[in-house]
Amino acid sequence: MQNWRKALESFLNDFQYASDLAGALVCGSFVTGNPSARSDIDVHLILKEGKEWRERGNEFVDGYLIEYFCNPPVQIRKYFEEDHYSRTTHAAVQFTTGEILWDKEGSVAGLKEEAGVWLKKPFTEIGDTELEFMKYAIWDTLDNLQDMHEKEEAGMAFVYHNSLNLLFGQYCRFLSLEQIPYYQIGAYLSDKRYLKKYLKPPFPDEEFSRLFQIAMNMTEAAQMAEMYERLSEHVLYKMGGFSIDGWQMRSPIEK
Repeated sequence: MQNWRKALESFLNDFQYASDLAGALVCGSFVTGNPSARSDIDVHLILKEGKEWRERGNEFVDGYLIEYFCNPPVQIRKYFEEDHYSRTTHAAVQFTTGEILWDKEGSVAGLKEEAGVWLKKPFTEIGDTELEFMKYAIWDTLDNLQDMHEKEEAGMAFVYHNSLNLLFGQYCRFLSLEQIPYYQIGAYLSDKRYLKKYLKPPFPDEEFSRLFQIAMNMTEAAQMAEMYERLSEHVLYKMGGFSIDGWQMRSPIEK
């Protein structure tokens, strides 16, 4: 038996609420592959139907950090729904790629099947009003960055990289793609192993992907300003174009 499995088995044998559990599922890098020295062991502990509490915690066992999520099935289904509304697939990917350790009532297998259904559901497409405000926001961010560069203000790199993350998220929203965590964007765009591990399709715009990977590694202020303008113009073109001269947007008030 692998050492990480021994550590997990030891943790589960000593779990204080074992009598409340209907099943368990282990997921993450130790299951999908390529764990790093900092990888923890993620385990979902599924409570029996009718339980009305949840718990999340961490514990070191034999040198491995075990992160556990203890929930009844109804709460897991809520996570699937909330993730989809937020344009993420975190919980669904964990259950789809995870390994069932045991399943006394069939609830874990049922949740795995439901997770697969959620992964196939398309995200809500952006509406016309939201799109127009998004295009304005992209122009405004570019304008602010260019202003900082022209004034030679401190903090250019900080604002540049935050703006890159914002632009990437806006473009994903326009393309009805999942929101990727900022610390995974590089791997998402360049590493096929990441796509396989997290069940992601490749980013559909190869030119943007190529430019964005270059942009993430720039350090000179002038290059940053030039590249951000190029990326912004690329996205705005894909969104149908934008001109600040004469731009206006009327929409109903919120009630």
